[in-house]
Amino acid sequence: MTKRANEKNERLKRQFMEYRKYARQLSDKTLDRELAALEWFDVWNGRKDFIKFQRDWAMGFRDHLERAKTTKGQPLGKSSARAIMATLREFTLWLSQQDGFRSKVKAADAEYFNLSRRDEAEARAAPARPAPSVKQAKRALESMPANTPREMRDKALFALLCLTGIRVSALISLRIKHVDLADKSVTQPPPARWRRSSGNPCTPSLQKSSQRPKRRYVHGAPTSKTLFFGPADPLFPTTALTASAAHEFEADGFERRAWKSTEPARKIVNAAFTAVSLPTFGPHAVRHMLARDAAKNCKSIAEIVATSQNLGHTDVLTTLRNYGQLDRDRMRQLITGESEAGVLED
Repeated sequence: MTKRANEKNERLKRQFMEYRKYARQLSDKTLDRELAALEWFDVWNGRKDFIKFQRDWAMGFRDHLERAKTTKGQPLGKSSARAIMATLREFTLWLSQQDGFRSKVKAADAEYFNLSRRDEAEARAAPARPAPSVKQAKRALESMPANTPREMRDKALFALLCLTGIRVSALISLRIKHVDLADKSVTQPPPARWRRSSGNPCTPSLQKSSQRPKRRYVHGAPTSKTLFFGPADPLFPTTALTASAAHEFEADGFERRAWKSTEPARKIVNAAFTAVSLPTFGPHAVRHMLARDAAKNCKSIAEIVATSQNLGHTDVLTTLRNYGQLDRDRMRQLITGESEAGVLED
């Protein structure tokens, strides 16, 4: 049975969270992860007062994480362990600067919250992330029905996702005025939810690959012409539900509001791929698709930089290292000089 929470420790955690939020400007989502990491350590350590800190705690917790399992019974990932240790390292460093702790906790103690060099390297390595090819995305898009207003909305959503690589949280918050097909751009000014990691507004342009058919699908979104929506209304409105005679709820048009969560958009993207016998790729996989297509087909560094900025990345290395990974076959072709047909090029 878990021991009762230590009031002194809980007070310190709360103060640390305030520091991370306001001094370090971290998001609520990140703060939740850091608080979970602190709680994990606190429970493992038997709720002992942080003021009694010993280096053995850090070394013992590292051994604990190496043996830890996820809720599915799988070993804890190295990247997850690295993030947890980083939080505890920051917490220990902060603790060493607080009144009453300077003589008990040293800044050097924070360095004991580290993985081994091998595990650190493994954690830093970008994992292979499954993503569709551009051809697969086109196939999924072309196969989506568009016979009803709801189907037209879903197809327009998938098309705009493939054209821009926009984050799904931003996608569902778009208003009609934010999309300018004539200018081939999507704009959402602050203080909107759509931000790059730096917090700056992002204005992506529509991708040139198969632009005409996909732009047609976006233009078919059932909004202003069919529902008399205005510029400030949602581009992808939520489905309205009404009670039927069978005491069940059924879809009946749209409401003049956007989705409250990203789950409906994720289901639309998943269904589009599974309908053509492809894996259930999510919206974020489309961002990987566009980055990999750019790495393969861009003719200049400027084009790669443009793709990176269009995806909202603050650093082009993020695009190349974490998104633009080449599959093993393509890598082998580039290294060996062997073409897709299997013939060595001169």
